Amino acid sequence: MDDGGSNVDEQQAEANALMDVVAAFMCYKVFQLNNGIYRRLHHIDELSERHREIVSSLGTIDKIKRAEKLVRANYRFLLDLVYSSSVGEMPDPSDNSEEFKQWYKSFVDSRVHAGKGMVSDGHMSKVLSTLKQFVRDWSEDGQSERQQTYGPIMAVLESKFADVAPESRGGIHVLIPGAGLGRLAFDICCRGFSCQGNEFSYFMLFASNYILNKTRHVNQHTIYPFVHQFSNVASAQDQLRAVRVPDVLPSEMPYRDTADFSMTAGDFIEVYGAEDQKEKWDVIVTCFFMDTANNVLAYLDTLWNALKPGALWINLGPLLWHFDNVENESSIEFTREEFLELIAKFGFVIEETKVHLPVSYTADPKNMLQYTYSSFMCVAHKPNKE
Repeated sequence: MDDGGSNVDEQQAEANALMDVVAAFMCYKVFQLNNGIYRRLHHIDELSERHREIVSSLGTIDKIKRAEKLVRANYRFLLDLVYSSSVGEMPDPSDNSEEFKQWYKSFVDSRVHAGKGMVSDGHMSKVLSTLKQFVRDWSEDGQSERQQTYGPIMAVLESKFADVAPESRGGIHVLIPGAGLGRLAFDICCRGFSCQGNEFSYFMLFASNYILNKTRHVNQHTIYPFVHQFSNVASAQDQLRAVRVPDVLPSEMPYRDTADFSMTAGDFIEVYGAEDQKEKWDVIVTCFFMDTANNVLAYLDTLWNALKPGALWINLGPLLWHFDNVENESSIEFTREEFLELIAKFGFVIEETKVHLPVSYTADPKNMLQYTYSSFMCVAHKPNKE
């Protein structure tokens, strides 16, 4: 049966999804100014004269106006991020030229004519999350959180391959599905391993491409990821503080001559469940990933397919099942005990389990509200063939 029409539909759907993400980045400034900055200033304007004077005396109005400038600074960063990906023949936005203005107008008009809104609340939330991901993965400010999460994983790798010198580890191939902005994959490569990160989210793919391939020096970019937070804030200084990225230069990775570093785009199950990925990987690391599945059993099938006999699987994270109670999405949720039993039923041999690991995720350590996951880590291997 000819499935050409189906392929065309899939390609069009993928192109639409890509442009929806571009639109979300492009609409960041207008969305945040209208829904964040100007709305708050309007609410203050509606106060009585006496109340306005009191609020003004606190410096609150000045703080919001400073936040407006920082939103504009974030927007310039996001524009450059999109431009670096060469999507949609976008002209250089850095000088706000007439050419760029015309392109932007044409982009907006095309979405209006197609009956699309510019950005959904959900997509804008992902833009803000992407800014915080830069903090987590590529700033000095994120070092503590990376140590909480990546530290135990690195310790296992170092322990398992302690007898292999870093310059000789290039033949050990590590896969990281759900790699995000690529820092864990980069850090593993810095220990001499060959590592491939896999990511499905266009938000993450845009951002990882930018930071990994388009940066030229340490602390090249300044962003303001907490400027959108107006609740549980201790001080204006905390809310408006700058974060500089990257804290290290990806192009200066050691062991480049012996270790390969790559990022791939695509669905984990489709890419690594394929025959050409069968028994290809020496190690798979899943970090804050397994609970992103509609059906985690399909993830386990894929892990089994991709791992070599005797190969290692390291998992760390919570069980915040992403599709739990999401409309029009299937979801199967398991407890930690059930999940560990499930691993064994699939044939994996669990070597080590650690529970109650306190881990945060893209947290603002200065915020008055803190979320901490009581995560767990398990180390398992796929048995050798008899």
